[in-house]
Amino acid sequence: MGNQHIKQAIAHIKEHLNQTLSRSELAAVAGIDPDHFSRMFKKYTGLSPTDYITQLRMERAKALLIANSLSIKEVARHAGYEDPYHFSRRFKQVVGVAPSVYMRSPELRIVALDGYGHCLALGVVPVAADSAVVGQMVPWNSELVEDLSLPGQSGIDMKHLAALKPDVIIAMNRDNHQELASIAPVLNINVLDDPIYVQLRQIAAFLGKEKGAEDWIKEYEDTCRTLRARLAGIGKSRVAVLRVREQLLQIYGMQNMGYPLYHSLQLIPPERIELQSVCNIHFHSSAICMEEIPYYEADYLFVVTQPDEGGRQRWTECCASPHFQSFSAMLTGQVYELDVNCWLAYDPISIRNQMEEAAGLLLQGLKRRNHPSLAQQSAME
Repeated sequence: MGNQHIKQAIAHIKEHLNQTLSRSELAAVAGIDPDHFSRMFKKYTGLSPTDYITQLRMERAKALLIANSLSIKEVARHAGYEDPYHFSRRFKQVVGVAPSVYMRSPELRIVALDGYGHCLALGVVPVAADSAVVGQMVPWNSELVEDLSLPGQSGIDMKHLAALKPDVIIAMNRDNHQELASIAPVLNINVLDDPIYVQLRQIAAFLGKEKGAEDWIKEYEDTCRTLRARLAGIGKSRVAVLRVREQLLQIYGMQNMGYPLYHSLQLIPPERIELQSVCNIHFHSSAICMEEIPYYEADYLFVVTQPDEGGRQRWTECCASPHFQSFSAMLTGQVYELDVNCWLAYDPISIRNQMEEAAGLLLQGLKRRNHPSLAQQSAME
């Protein structure tokens, strides 16, 4: 019965955390003598009422500071401190750094369930990440970064995550947002936003790494310009990206696997993809059947085959299909297979590396086209 009274007091604390709270007030809410209340409260929570309130207020303050949308004075008021100077002193005493430092602290324990590649591009190494969404073009240091993925399962190890006591979790439209928020403040990144010009800058602003983001973007854009100039020989040729799985064929649009080709290198997609992307700026891909491939005519074809028996068998069937055999890229031998483990990732580092790989393959194709072998010359006659 006593625990129920303490729970009532705790509920009252949480509801009125931004107000002045006294022991006598809480004891009255619980219906217990003040002296007896303090002993019962500590027995139940492990903390005195004052320390418990301070802990909750500091957690609220940390979440508000991380959100970076309020002044320190406003954070103090929301956390129950009328005097911002008293709040700052108390915060530094409890947390170890001043609120202004914590707001931009590079020492934050960051868990990147998403955005791992974004963090590395900024020179920040998270304490943990979900390796299941990290592509093979992004460096992974198991000595520095703990893996939260569950082998053979979807999702992450929530107990492991909680045990890490992160200061912030970076996530993109995860279904379990509320569960994550119960562990640490969540920096939620919109998965539909541009991974370089929006997502990278958003994470950089949170981490106080704005200059790092702009430096990275400048270097990336310099590389883009260099590669575009080298690929000038492609002219107005169209380039397609096909993903092959046992039960599904997809032609990609401007997002994900299409990004390094159509945004970074500014290559031209199949006409139908171009039209769909104009109608929907977030257009991802079109599911097609083999008979529909002629509608996505292209001079160059990148193929990402699922590395299992079903995926490989489906690609073999595609290659034997008359619809594919009459496809321009197939006729001229301008078909390039890509590694799904490298090309599914959608972060700044992966995009830069994908762009460089694609450009390298296309340049090889241009060289073959401009200087065909004797066998190729015979085939063209």
